[in-house]
Amino acid sequence: MTIAISKIDARRLIQKLLNAPIAPGRDSYFINVGTEPIIDALDQNYFRGDLADGIGCFKYLEGDYGSGKTQFINSLAQRASENDVVTALVTVGAECPFNSPAAIFRAIMESFQPPADADTGDAKGIEILIDSWVSTRIRQLGAEPGDDVPDLVQRQIEEQLGGLWKGAPDTQMASALTALSKRLLKTNCGATAAVADSELISWIRGDNVRSTGLKALGLFEPVRDDNAFRRLKTVIAFLRTRMAYRGFLIAFDEGTRTSSFRRGSAKQKQAIENLLTMINQNAEGEFGGVMFLYAATPDFRSEVISTYRALQDRIGTVAFSRGSPLVPLINIEEANSENVIFQIGDRLLAVFAKAYDIEWDEGLQKSNMKAIVEAQKDRLFETPKPRFFVYQYCRFLNNQREAQRAISNEQASDFVNDNEPPLEGEDA
Repeated sequence: MTIAISKIDARRLIQKLLNAPIAPGRDSYFINVGTEPIIDALDQNYFRGDLADGIGCFKYLEGDYGSGKTQFINSLAQRASENDVVTALVTVGAECPFNSPAAIFRAIMESFQPPADADTGDAKGIEILIDSWVSTRIRQLGAEPGDDVPDLVQRQIEEQLGGLWKGAPDTQMASALTALSKRLLKTNCGATAAVADSELISWIRGDNVRSTGLKALGLFEPVRDDNAFRRLKTVIAFLRTRMAYRGFLIAFDEGTRTSSFRRGSAKQKQAIENLLTMINQNAEGEFGGVMFLYAATPDFRSEVISTYRALQDRIGTVAFSRGSPLVPLINIEEANSENVIFQIGDRLLAVFAKAYDIEWDEGLQKSNMKAIVEAQKDRLFETPKPRFFVYQYCRFLNNQREAQRAISNEQASDFVNDNEPPLEGEDA
């Protein structure tokens, strides 16, 4: 099969997969298989529909370790980005304990990425998102960022950014976003960045920073647990109304084996309250055009959600299907099968072929792939999870690059037993 990927992107994707058994970020969609019907439904109903109208939703993604949750999230983010939807992918853990609204806010602020057509690479952060909008807007008005931006273009953008925002959920954040947007407009028009700019960015990101320059802007109160969600609502509303971003995908991924929900009853209760706050206030339209997604393993629903009736009611027990495409619960395990594993293998063969100009002996490699999968099944006593298969099969194909050769069932078993994936890490 052929795949729509450049040689450079193919090599980068392979290096990511060889280096660690985790989903390869924005390149995940190149090898995503099995979940297309789910992504298509979310795309059609939300990215091309409700989010642009300011209607939000919540999705709960369930799957065991290695089943492909992170892979799904990255592939969904790519589709969102293609539809001019802003994304923020957050890993829940030590850096973002879910029992702290302030920590959640900071994690989102540093994870924002502009849509696909923005020339920002892998750069992330609220300031990257705003700067991308400013430079794009300058080009839309017929100029190029730099010293020669006409005054008329600058004035038009300043008018769109607006002035004082009365009635903002958080007045200080509204003032800060306006000030930063206008500063980034100036730097895109040739002005030199100042120390005050970095202080302003740090404050908006949620860092505990204070200065006379910030006080002069009326920014004297850092983010705290009791104001974090108000500030997040202010950020979302500013980006929607003044920069016309059409929607947002904010995904939380329990990427490690330690869940922030299981660190004691008080913290667990607060974490559940934070999740319920986002779900309920989003349903009431207070965020506006946001798809919140939370990904966790099955034991989280059986051990934690089952004890909180309010959260259980909002997630439900009916999982996504073609007949029920808009329910909150998405069970990714149902999208995995032996056939899906072979399809992933076909994608990887195509990626390696593109990256290194390889002409695979298809019959030989199909036989090898089957031998590897059968050896994995014998090793695991079940069909391998995508994470396990991808980790080992990439190493196998890397060994086959220089000299293709058929392997016996015994050789396949030896290879599988000698290339055990690391226990720690995120889902592939």
